[in-house]
Amino acid sequence: MFHKIRSFIHEAVEALAPDVPLQETFVFHWKAITNYFIEATDEKVPVQSTNIPYHLEQMLDILRHEEDDQNGGATGPCLEYLLQHKILDTLHTLGRADCPPGMKQQVLLFFANLLAKMKQPLLPHVNVYRPVHRLIRLCGEVKAAPSENEEIQFLCVVCAKLRQDPYLVNFFLESLGTSPSGTHSPSEELHPPPVKAQARDKPDYTLVNSLLTLSKSEDSRIAVKACEGLLLCASLPEDHAATVIILYTPFCEVMADRLKVLFEHLPQNMEPIDISAIAAKWGLDHQSDDEDVLSFPGKRQLISFLSWLDYVDQLSKEAHKLVAKALAVGVRERFLQPVIEPGLFQQSELGVITITALLRRCIQAVTSPQLLQEMCIFLLGEGITPEVPTHVGDHKLRQTLIQRCDHLSDEISIETLKLFETLLNKPCDVILNNLVLRNLKSRKYYTAPSVPNGDTSATSNGPSVADKLAPPSPHTGIPPSPTSPSTPPLTPDGLGSSQIGENVERDEVEQVVNSFISLVPDEIKTSALTGDTGYDTYLRDAHRQCNQRAIQTSTFEWPSTPVPPSDFQESREVFYEGAFLNMLFKKLQRLLDQPYDVNLQVTSVIAQLSQFKHPQLQEFLLNASLPLAPDCRSLHSTLQNVVQDLKGRIQRLPNFQRNVVSVRRQLMGIATSPEHKSLSESNLLEAAIVLEEFCKELAAIAFVKATERVQGR
Repeated sequence: MFHKIRSFIHEAVEALAPDVPLQETFVFHWKAITNYFIEATDEKVPVQSTNIPYHLEQMLDILRHEEDDQNGGATGPCLEYLLQHKILDTLHTLGRADCPPGMKQQVLLFFANLLAKMKQPLLPHVNVYRPVHRLIRLCGEVKAAPSENEEIQFLCVVCAKLRQDPYLVNFFLESLGTSPSGTHSPSEELHPPPVKAQARDKPDYTLVNSLLTLSKSEDSRIAVKACEGLLLCASLPEDHAATVIILYTPFCEVMADRLKVLFEHLPQNMEPIDISAIAAKWGLDHQSDDEDVLSFPGKRQLISFLSWLDYVDQLSKEAHKLVAKALAVGVRERFLQPVIEPGLFQQSELGVITITALLRRCIQAVTSPQLLQEMCIFLLGEGITPEVPTHVGDHKLRQTLIQRCDHLSDEISIETLKLFETLLNKPCDVILNNLVLRNLKSRKYYTAPSVPNGDTSATSNGPSVADKLAPPSPHTGIPPSPTSPSTPPLTPDGLGSSQIGENVERDEVEQVVNSFISLVPDEIKTSALTGDTGYDTYLRDAHRQCNQRAIQTSTFEWPSTPVPPSDFQESREVFYEGAFLNMLFKKLQRLLDQPYDVNLQVTSVIAQLSQFKHPQLQEFLLNASLPLAPDCRSLHSTLQNVVQDLKGRIQRLPNFQRNVVSVRRQLMGIATSPEHKSLSESNLLEAAIVLEEFCKELAAIAFVKATERVQGR
């Protein structure tokens, strides 16, 4: 009480007294603080019961007023006094002792306000950055300390200053036990750090270490602010600082290990639909317990995991390229390999489904190129040499995932196919090169058509039929933008009114499109009978999706035309489409015997592949007149086999078309379930619908690709 009364008296005297030079007033307030420690007899008195907070506030106000009065940003006498008398060093010592109780919080506030509110740069001064650096060491020392709020406020101000002047970070990369000048601080002379002599020259990034500690705070607000500070430190453009983060702090390890811990808290069995429906963003991880009760078990834990994954993804995307690479490798080595990989190889089918769905959700959330590439390497390996059918490859996980697309469990097959579909949506050339292009690049599926003796027009003097139908691009590696959605829709007879140009070009486009439209004979088609032709929808979707693929692959170094025949004709090796395409063709060949959901997923992945602009991939999937090598199959030839099989089967089924119409109406939700049928018959009827719709979808994609090629001439 006595201190408060004395404070009021000082305020009254200052108000009535004549103007006193700022420096004298500044010195008065500083001596009032130091005199307290000389006169104080009770060390347990809280600092808030003393005049210290008032005097510190007055000192800060004087420094600000002095700076406002200075012209040209010159250093005033009060600031000179603070620097020459090493006031910040003294305050650091008082804050470290935290005497009286709460002094540490007052010191942190003074430092934070001094750095934040002063306009001129203070950190370059040795008598500023040295005590600031020492004060940083105190932050996070005590878990759940009462000074956490002030600690994170102070650290965030330092981070903000580093963002304004990134070179200043070098003042905070001192060697362990030494200052930049090579002298020991007083505290370090009394309490040397427990490090080996040969390690004393290693840089110590104290700011990152303190922020890492506070990022584990039980107070979510403190943790989020600490993570924001780490994001800023990791994104500084200084190469030396990035190297120190990687080599001399546990930054990458902490980020990856927390992913591991949060993932291990998830239930072992979860529904894929629940996993897919969750939206989580870092820093917005707030939800009431009542909402968790009304939802599925593990939702709270899943949100926490996905939120942290989003933060790690943002870190990898915004960080210095060296830090981003190290962080991504750390996630692969400390999380994906030790946690996800064993989960994918477990014996429990429910567990496999859950972890595959979780992995798919992770891939879907990742936007960082570095992190995405490491995830692809983890899943697929780095091989891009052509596969051979007799050798399964040296990447066990890749082969296992491809085989699981054709698993006895339909749920596992569907979830794994969805995983690959998610991968194919990502802008990473490793994925397409590894899964499909490695075997198509040689173009061994193609055989040059035989020509009469002396006629070389089909070989040396011009492109082959297949070459003509392969769409060129005006810019190597960058596909042109697809045509606008106003392109005329397909009709049951082929094309509607067209603005393509010459009749030759129109006939060429019609030939490509009708090759898929005419695959399914009229006696099998039923969409027209229900009033749902679907062409307009497929065309709109094809334009949009092909445009998305063009954007997705715009940075890929893809050729504009297929490999010339002379580059591969002499090879006698049998063409193998690769494990992934081989699996898809096998699934497509069994279309009539598989469940509806499996067929939808298989055709969805194939349609997705056909939207890409790579010349060999587009030729192999969309060119019906492609001259195939012996014992080689393409998408079109596989569909032809399925149609022939369907023709033979429907002859043994009475009222086939009526039953298919009934099933179609039921799938569209405009009719009740049809009469009871065997599982095989239901699969057949539903497969006939999928086949018809798939051919229409491919025809729409082929139309978009063909018009792209014609307009690109």
